[in-house]
Amino acid sequence: MSGITGIFRRDGQDVDPADIKKMNDKIAHRGPDGSRVWCEGPVAFGHQMLHTTQESLHETLPFEDEESGLVITADARIDNRKDLAPRLGIEDKEYVSDSYFILKAYEKWGEKCPEELLGDFAFAIWDKNKEQLLCARDHMGVKPFYYYLSNDFFLFATEIKSIISAKEVSCKINKIKVAEYMSLLFEDKKNTFYENIFRLPSANTLIINDTEYNKLNYWELNVNKEIKMDSDEEYTKAFLKIFTEAVKCRLRSAFPVGSLLSGGLDSSSIVCTARIILSEETVQTFHTFSATFENTPESDEQHYINQVLGEYKLKPHFIKADQLSPLSMIEDVLWHFDEPLYAVNNYIYWDIHQKANKTGVKVLLDGLDGDTTLSHGQRFEIDYLKSLKWYHGFKELYLHCKRSKRSILKQHIFPSLVLPFIPQILFDIFRMLRIPIPLEMGTPNLINENFAKETKVKQKVVIHENQFRKARSSKSYHHLLLKRGILQAVLERTDKSSAAANLEARYPFFDKRLIEFCLALPLEQKINNGWSRIILRRAMENILPRGIQWRPCKGNLGHNFRKNFLLFEKPLIDDILFNKTHLIEDYVNIDSVNEIYSKYVSDQSNSALPLFGIVTFSLWIQKIFNKYNDK
Repeated sequence: MSGITGIFRRDGQDVDPADIKKMNDKIAHRGPDGSRVWCEGPVAFGHQMLHTTQESLHETLPFEDEESGLVITADARIDNRKDLAPRLGIEDKEYVSDSYFILKAYEKWGEKCPEELLGDFAFAIWDKNKEQLLCARDHMGVKPFYYYLSNDFFLFATEIKSIISAKEVSCKINKIKVAEYMSLLFEDKKNTFYENIFRLPSANTLIINDTEYNKLNYWELNVNKEIKMDSDEEYTKAFLKIFTEAVKCRLRSAFPVGSLLSGGLDSSSIVCTARIILSEETVQTFHTFSATFENTPESDEQHYINQVLGEYKLKPHFIKADQLSPLSMIEDVLWHFDEPLYAVNNYIYWDIHQKANKTGVKVLLDGLDGDTTLSHGQRFEIDYLKSLKWYHGFKELYLHCKRSKRSILKQHIFPSLVLPFIPQILFDIFRMLRIPIPLEMGTPNLINENFAKETKVKQKVVIHENQFRKARSSKSYHHLLLKRGILQAVLERTDKSSAAANLEARYPFFDKRLIEFCLALPLEQKINNGWSRIILRRAMENILPRGIQWRPCKGNLGHNFRKNFLLFEKPLIDDILFNKTHLIEDYVNIDSVNEIYSKYVSDQSNSALPLFGIVTFSLWIQKIFNKYNDK
């Protein structure tokens, strides 16, 4: 991943070149292939270059087009170059960079240019004639964009550390973000753990001049759109075409390419499809990266991984994840992330990214969250109930539970046919009387009560829960999942992990075209005869090994995490919870935390998740925030 930085002095004063250089140097790890700054009057841009595509080899950023009076800095991969070229009057040649496509798109469509772009991008364009800055972020938020705004200054960067380095920015903790974090609430797309440093949300533009600024959402998923075809074969053919293109456009690279391979349906589908595409292009080597858990068989997926490796010509690489601590390299991780993390499996990503770097791979495909894009058909029970197709509904329910070994009552009837129809007043009474509510998210009881009242976080948790609880169709539930802020947060995390290893992560299942198509599918193309994600299973016929194509269950890495977190880090956990409580006591209820820790030590239950979040938060305060605060 490349990196971008920028300063706009809204007070009209000239930018000191030393200031933009300082910001840019803070993310030097993102620019192994070049570093450059541009500075003129009240505006300055910086760029750290990571070459990935053939076109990027000819790219110089920041770039100034003297004829149009436009200047751009960007971290971008544009996937619809072929379609854009004739519309913009330029050639789709190797020497024409993706950032030049963006610049020409701005010349033609102005502030609405992101609507015409496909791919992953974060960019800023300074328009000298309008004395105006346009900033934009891609549809799903694959590329990060952070900013600070005051009456006199606007600063932006790919990573928070660049912004904090500026003398105009004070380092203060954002209590609201901390409260949400402690409640497992990750839906906010704008705030960070630092006061007055923000994220530009996915699918947003920010237009700013010396007196005004305007943030606009340029894309929304259409929950009302429906796709209707005549047969399963037509749906499958249409899906396969889009999915293949989503993979193909992410294989564009001047360097070796690889993919994560977990053995699951999503990553395996990407690997097999990519290998077929590359074979047609006579590319011989395609790397795969997998985690193994020989000492934790409940988490091990080698049986499925080997099925893919036995079917296709691949160059496999493995990490022994069961020999790693979940806090492995945590100080480096927190420095790169700038924020604490609740991602208990991040250590696997980190190690795989580092291993990929050592093989020379610069582009790494990832099947991240194919579940959300494809949908498991949640709330299908309501759809069949409302359409009076009760026999079909019961059959689907029975077969799905039989294949997935899920409880009909606990995981289907109650959440789909009872919870959505319980009056809100009953839930309010339950909460007032402190009666546990099934399926309630988060762990607000771990929060310091005064802190919870100060930040009003419990009200936010209730609002979020009610959104999902009241979803009364499979499609509305799918739509809510695709809009969740946690997707953007996960993408920001993996961006920093891959950037630390000088490679670019790419996600076929976050292709805008694929997401729009899957949301618009009828229910029977999402779950059928008890098989969820049925459209992908059908599309992978004769592509994916049948043992994976029709595997009924998913892997669970939680077993390894719960075992190894205690095995490797008990002394550290003890130190934080018993000797360094002053770091966390303002935010959490120490007695409640100690209680769940005791339960975790005795039976290694799921209570490890909130403990992990609290431990990494404490480490972030010690190792990162306090150092920034002392700048």
